[in-house]
Amino acid sequence: MNFYCISVLTGFEERYKDKIQKKLNALDSKIQGKIHFLKKQMRLKHGKEYFEAFFPGYVFLETNETKESVLRETAKEKEFLRFLPSNTDIMPLGERDKNIVSTILSFGSTIGILPAMFDEGDKIVILSGLFKGLSGRVVAVNRRNKRVNIELDFMGNAKVVGLTYEEIKKQ
Repeated sequence: MNFYCISVLTGFEERYKDKIQKKLNALDSKIQGKIHFLKKQMRLKHGKEYFEAFFPGYVFLETNETKESVLRETAKEKEFLRFLPSNTDIMPLGERDKNIVSTILSFGSTIGILPAMFDEGDKIVILSGLFKGLSGRVVAVNRRNKRVNIELDFMGNAKVVGLTYEEIKKQ
């Protein structure tokens, strides 16, 4: 199976997914496959949970189809913007990106809140975002909201940064 990345209007990913999946499931459809919209579960400071797009503005088409003319059937909805990396030369995701999407989908289309535990004084490494790759020390833990404050050494000074459990791992 190939995966194609499709850029759609941000906030309309779910609507686009539903429309296209209905077309893909139709008996007379020229294209067979499945469309995926990846979400992540989030938690507010007061504990309320909600879902948001993991890749805002993008959905993934999983299909064996390779003909551009057939793939363009998915472009006929108003939420559609373009195929990535190029709308003129439609190509599936490369092996590395395909493996990332496949791995995420193996756990479902929604990424839950990870059950990690941290304690004050733990040494951690930041996994994503602006400070990716930096290491620091946990100075405060909010277990209910799964957030931590990390002390980073920046130009000889200690700076405290607030992060979620999903963004860090123990060293």
